Amino acid sequence: MMAQNVGSIEREQEAFTSHHMDGLLDLLVGLAVALGGLSMLLGLDVPFAAVWVVVWLPVWMSAKKAITARRMADVGVSEEQYAGMMRAGVFVVAVLVLAVLAGMVLLWGQSTGNMPAWFFEGLRLYLIVVLGLFGALVIAVAGWLSGLDRLYAYAAMTAIAFVGGYLLNAPIALAVTVVGAIIAFWGGLMLARFVRKYPKAIA
Repeated sequence: MMAQNVGSIEREQEAFTSHHMDGLLDLLVGLAVALGGLSMLLGLDVPFAAVWVVVWLPVWMSAKKAITARRMADVGVSEEQYAGMMRAGVFVVAVLVLAVLAGMVLLWGQSTGNMPAWFFEGLRLYLIVVLGLFGALVIAVAGWLSGLDRLYAYAAMTAIAFVGGYLLNAPIALAVTVVGAIIAFWGGLMLARFVRKYPKAIA
């Protein structure tokens, strides 16, 4: 009985790992981030956050169904594993909402003069470092909550790209574009490897 339980847990873990190793989310999120950074570099007023909700998310769900679900055996994944993914998703959304609110407060403080000028001067000088380290922390926590270890690598890469951008006096948009492009590239490699590992759709 114990051996059966261990085998069931191992199959659940394998299914969970394989299900999230298809690279689709990495590829699509990376493309969205890279295109957003590129639009900033080119000075284009394109709301890629809205594009992600309207276009990228349905594309990911459709691709997940057409590529991943058809290539994997019907093995149950534990509620604990899905709960971890849900917690990570809720955490990221909450952070984004708080970041928007913080941005609104900063704009209000700057426009009304209720915040000291030295604060905004320091923020202007070190904004790329602050954003990079903050983004890296958010990604790392999401990796811890979800159990997806590759997010730790993405967190480290984000910190390196943004701090490197500061040292090279590069614009924030360039750091965003580089991070998105690398994540998208890695997602493409993961997808190719996944398709090779599961070449035929299950019946």
